[in-house]
Amino acid sequence: MLFITLLLLSGCSSKVFVESNARSETIDEFYATDRNFVGDSGTGEFYGNDRDTLSVGMLRIERLPGHAIGELKDKSLAGGKRHDFVLRDTALRMNKEAFFSHLFRAADGLDEKRDILLYIHGFNTTFDEAALTMAQVASDLGFRGDALFYSWPSTGQILGYVRDQNNTDWSRKNLTGFLRELAARAPTKSICLLAHSMGNRELLGAFLDLMREQPDLKTKFRVIILAAPDVDSGIFCRDIAGVLTGDGTLVTIYVSRRDKAMKASEKVNGYVRVGDVNGEPLVVPGIDTVDVTNIDTVPMGHSYFANSRLVLSDIYSIINEGVRAESRFSLRPVEYESGGKRVMYWIFER
Repeated sequence: MLFITLLLLSGCSSKVFVESNARSETIDEFYATDRNFVGDSGTGEFYGNDRDTLSVGMLRIERLPGHAIGELKDKSLAGGKRHDFVLRDTALRMNKEAFFSHLFRAADGLDEKRDILLYIHGFNTTFDEAALTMAQVASDLGFRGDALFYSWPSTGQILGYVRDQNNTDWSRKNLTGFLRELAARAPTKSICLLAHSMGNRELLGAFLDLMREQPDLKTKFRVIILAAPDVDSGIFCRDIAGVLTGDGTLVTIYVSRRDKAMKASEKVNGYVRVGDVNGEPLVVPGIDTVDVTNIDTVPMGHSYFANSRLVLSDIYSIINEGVRAESRFSLRPVEYESGGKRVMYWIFER
């Protein structure tokens, strides 16, 4: 039977960001997906890559002793043991009422507010990969709220870029509805959003729609982290950036000059991506832009949000401590002129 651990209930965060996890840990994570359900027999696959109605549920994953921060050696839940993480139960599917009841359950007498970390994965990602990345990141961050991921129907194939892009557009309405229900029930300033790559396209579209419909729900979002956003820079500046800022929401964009996926996306789409650096990084008032170019992010330089200890440490400071870039470890400011004004971004020291 699935249960939620007291560590996840506590809402507390460790003050020390360690380099390895010597002990085992149970990660109970919630999920929402508009993929097709395929069952859990045979290969152990739960959800496929076709479109379907929204499903919600829970997974219980154990991190084995010795896991190193920023490492996920195998991204399959099938077959049980896979190096660092083990699926301890099959996927528990719930109806929405039971799902939100579990997510916003009483904290066993604890008065502290629990945050929610919602992760939206990127292109070329299966349901299994999204689940294990969420477990790894939540564990590596020492996150003491509730881990939740939204999995849209990516093909999980490198040649599926155009289909994946179409599916983010299709899934956007479902994510908007899910965000609406989540935010309506959540305490003020309790939701932290983390999107990667093409997942930013879906998240930002859904967030924009939600703010148009119910702008009062903006107060529920405490943190928005956009990692390697595969989003048109011009559209972001014109239509999206202004909606993200204000109301005390801490917004951070991670970019890199060495992100090969962003370079490839620009060639396909014809326009610079927010997560790329073409000359100088995109800087928007009210948003912290962090350049990770100086960090070793081989081979593609694209998944640094999960596999770089330095970036994870920076995200830790954002989510667990609410610290802006100017006060975060290992970052130095860089100024340049844009449109006749001096603007600033942040870069990791070499």
